[in-house]
Amino acid sequence: MSPPPERSSAPSPRRRKLTGVPRGWVVVASAPDLIAAGMLKSAVEAAGIPVILRRPGAFAYTGIGGQHGVMVPEERAAEARGVLGEIWDTEGDEVE
Repeated sequence: MSPPPERSSAPSPRRRKLTGVPRGWVVVASAPDLIAAGMLKSAVEAAGIPVILRRPGAFAYTGIGGQHGVMVPEERAAEARGVLGEIWDTEGDEVE
């Protein structure tokens, strides 16, 4: 019986490594939980700006808890920050 083939440590060419941040999107605000993030998302969407929420990786099992990032396309970031600045303190927001 021959040994199994060795596996490469490099990612498979068929799979892309997921980083959690779509290319060309930036975090413009962070919220302490999913409920607050949903309110921020709604405000940005109401302004006609595409938005997605970045959920916390380490705390995904907790459901709504943990810091959630509000992400928009990079070219709309200033506009989104303006919308959010009227309702949320976005200064220093950084989601890891």
